[in-house]
Amino acid sequence: MSLPLQRPLIGSAGLVAFGSLACSLIAPPSIAAPQSGAEQLRLEGTAAQAAAQPQEIAQTYVPGIGNVGSAGFDQAEGWYLTVGAGASKPASNSWNTDNLQVLNGNSVSGDFEYGGGFAIDAGVGYDFGAIRTELTYSYNRASLNDLGVNFRNQSFRTSDVSGILNKNDVYASAYVDFPFGRWVPYIGGGIGYTNISTPSFTVGDFRSGSLNRGVFGWQAKAGLAYGLDYNWDIYAEGVYQGAGGYDSGDVHVGAFNNWGGKLGFRYRFGQRPTVVVEQPAPAPAPAPEPAPAPAPEPAPPVRGLW
Repeated sequence: MSLPLQRPLIGSAGLVAFGSLACSLIAPPSIAAPQSGAEQLRLEGTAAQAAAQPQEIAQTYVPGIGNVGSAGFDQAEGWYLTVGAGASKPASNSWNTDNLQVLNGNSVSGDFEYGGGFAIDAGVGYDFGAIRTELTYSYNRASLNDLGVNFRNQSFRTSDVSGILNKNDVYASAYVDFPFGRWVPYIGGGIGYTNISTPSFTVGDFRSGSLNRGVFGWQAKAGLAYGLDYNWDIYAEGVYQGAGGYDSGDVHVGAFNNWGGKLGFRYRFGQRPTVVVEQPAPAPAPAPEPAPAPAPEPAPPVRGLW
């Protein structure tokens, strides 16, 4: 007696579907691999370097009223005071006359020789930068040492003379500066009024009266200044001064010229400018790197249905 075959509970199509489901549940889930340790260190180091990078601060120097010097050294422009002192040596000057009655119409000429003396000057100036102007008072003092006489084609000299010559000047001058850092060579000159005077002088037993004459005067200078700081500088200069001739009674005296050298200083009244520092606003901090997403929890194992 044959037994009837039992019909399977699940068909072939169901077995295939069930197998696919079981495989998908048992297989481990696919997870994005996290960043390696070396990669994380590299990123963290880059962020630290960016944070530690020094920020440049732009500085702007705003010069004030001083820019006489160059090569990083400035001095005040504007008003200044100048004072100098030194030596002076007048050149000989001529004299002549043909109006003295005792000469019976004969002309007499000669020259005066002077010894060295001293000179001082003081004044105020205004510095425009490369050009300066000054108004100064100058005083020169010299001694009369020798007298020469020419009469009827004969000449003789005598040192039996004595006397003091005073020369007072007021000059309006202009100078051009050629700055090289603290060292500033300059040249210039001016014109003005000169007063020549002497209390008296003697020639042997003869004693003259006093003399006081005002004439046209001029000067030329060349010097070298050195800047001590923003307001002070010192200088050494050579001076050549001239004055026109004049008449003293029946005697005409020729032009009076003298050489000299001085040491002095200038004080500049300008105030040192302030320094303005322009500092830009700090750059915003870089946005932090997003933290890596945490790894998902592994799915719990799926128990089989068997």
